[in-house]
Amino acid sequence: MAQKSFRKIPDSVRSKVANLPSDEYQVGVLRSYRVSDLESDLLAHLGVSVQAGSPVVPPTSLPPAARGRFSRWNLAGRIVRRTDLPKVSRSWGFETPNFGDWSKGSHPITFTRQVYQVEHLYGQQIVIAMEEVSSNDDQVTIAFRVDRVLDRTAAGHDADLLFALCLLQENVGAVDVVACTTSTDEWARAMALDWEFLPVGTRETDAVISELTRRLRLSRDDPRREGVEARLEALLALRPERMLYGTSGFQRYVGAQFAPDLVVFENARYGNAIYVMFEDWEELSKRSRVDLLAGSGRGFERITHRRGWESQLRHAVRTRRNDGT
Repeated sequence: MAQKSFRKIPDSVRSKVANLPSDEYQVGVLRSYRVSDLESDLLAHLGVSVQAGSPVVPPTSLPPAARGRFSRWNLAGRIVRRTDLPKVSRSWGFETPNFGDWSKGSHPITFTRQVYQVEHLYGQQIVIAMEEVSSNDDQVTIAFRVDRVLDRTAAGHDADLLFALCLLQENVGAVDVVACTTSTDEWARAMALDWEFLPVGTRETDAVISELTRRLRLSRDDPRREGVEARLEALLALRPERMLYGTSGFQRYVGAQFAPDLVVFENARYGNAIYVMFEDWEELSKRSRVDLLAGSGRGFERITHRRGWESQLRHAVRTRRNDGT
């Protein structure tokens, strides 16, 4: 099940925002769907439907309140208790009878306390813009953008970014960022993964690792280099047929192919998990991490880099390679 929203801005998103070619950008994401899933009303809350076998994607949609608290706040607003500001005096009172007997008259009683200030945030009614990127009989790819331009140099940027991320996450189940100057076609081309295959053969493990870390642009003093080298060494110990290297946007990936339909992938910069893909890996590898996790989970196994991950990886590869080595 996809994460509902975020408590803080993910580090990977911060890094992407910092590397964008311009200060102004939007929160958005490219996602692929099976047409059958859309027929089952997966995106009905955004007005996406299938008619006569073809997806129908409206240009914009206002997220309904039922999708989550950020969608609700986007529509109706909310009241925020400002614990970061000094407390203020607040008085309130009521009428009470004299000596407990209303026949003897009454008098007011007033209480005064120090309370936090509150701020009324009104609903912004931000819509999600949508555009069909590509489609065939079985699948459609849609570009989603939160229809609000963010400026990474502006005051209050982090709060605006977090709100936009959560709004999209609640309604699409995945997030990314894209420069405002980037067209949808350019965005789709940048996200596509073109793999370069690197034969392993009889090459020494150290030579292969050195070549891959060079392609990943990890300098000698990069604090991530040691961890990446250890993961690559674990992959090479399983004797892959060849290694893969590819880029997508600002991210760089490496993979190890053990059979025509069995490839293990690692995102060297942002990943905390390794992905064992055993069905249609070429199509799956084009999807983002958030897209994969938001999907059905078919065709791949995700192994987090925790204690014992190497044993899990060996089992996954040997079982599916089915050669007993």
